[in-house]
Amino acid sequence: MTNSTLKYNKWIDSISRLFIPRPSTEENKRFDMAERTTSFPKTYFQNFINTISQEDFITYPNYNDYELLKEKISSRDSLNASNVYLSTGSGACIKSVCEMTMRNNTKIVSPVPCYPMYNIYGRLFGGEHIGVPYDDSLIYDLEKFISVIKSSQPNLVILSNPFSPIGEYKTKDEILEVLDYCREANTVMLVDEAYIDFADGDSMVSLIKDYDNLLISRTFSKAFGGAGIRLGYLLGSTNIIEKVTKFQLTYPLSNVSVKFGTYLLDNIDVVDDYVERTIQSRNSLCDKLEEKYDVINSNTNSIHFHEKNSDNSQTIKTLLKHELAFKYGDMKTGTPVKIPGDNRDTWIRLSVGAGIEELKFVKELL
Repeated sequence: MTNSTLKYNKWIDSISRLFIPRPSTEENKRFDMAERTTSFPKTYFQNFINTISQEDFITYPNYNDYELLKEKISSRDSLNASNVYLSTGSGACIKSVCEMTMRNNTKIVSPVPCYPMYNIYGRLFGGEHIGVPYDDSLIYDLEKFISVIKSSQPNLVILSNPFSPIGEYKTKDEILEVLDYCREANTVMLVDEAYIDFADGDSMVSLIKDYDNLLISRTFSKAFGGAGIRLGYLLGSTNIIEKVTKFQLTYPLSNVSVKFGTYLLDNIDVVDDYVERTIQSRNSLCDKLEEKYDVINSNTNSIHFHEKNSDNSQTIKTLLKHELAFKYGDMKTGTPVKIPGDNRDTWIRLSVGAGIEELKFVKELL
């Protein structure tokens, strides 16, 4: 049997997925995925390990434990458990929203560059992704974004806030310009708040009570330091959460994931401390790098920088010498990392964490 005779959706052949192995996951070397860059305090983590039992691996998860986790998540935003949808990372949550809204000849609109799975998940369910690019500015043009929404009449609009990967933050009033139109057009709007803990601004969660078409995605992978447990969630009105829950996997989270997520929420001071110190280190690092580099600070836990008068090759060589995992535009491979309004495609994107500005490789760069 050849592929031409198999019964499957032929347009899947046009979709490419990249699964790239990482050079390092060591503490203070993992600067490519916006994870927690340092380990948890040993006592803090060991106390959690002591709660793990064989039954966490032998048995299926208990839905009552899911509900308790949802209650703890919702209470942080003065919501109810019925306002929470759980899944295996915010990416899976976004996939469920695409599955709920997309079908053949429908559209999904988002800024570009963006989290690439907006495009892939939308297309997997038959939709067309329309990316609205930045102009030659680090300030994204929401008026142009709204204009494209009006002309394309999508089923789903996704806007990350702070933006990924640039890191710009839009205020609640600015978001409302988009949200109001989406409500008038009966369009679902998803605000991806993966990086909101690092932003100089508030979440859009207070809008949920007034906008039944609004969903907010969050993750335990960034500020919480739990990327490995694959825990993400959606916040929305009870009505829209009921709808998206129909697409939930039978057991989307393992017992260990539920336990660690609950543990983090019950001992949130360690998370809050890391976030505060990361913001301080991010700003301090940018201040230091500006002596030698063009630097783009952000409202996330990543920054971009480029040698002022060169092609970044020496800096990349130094970072690779220290065996760091990071993202960069490589002239040899032709893989660009670009900034709006700048014609260089060899920028470095570096995740940051608490104390990064004091590490040996930074001192060597300077």
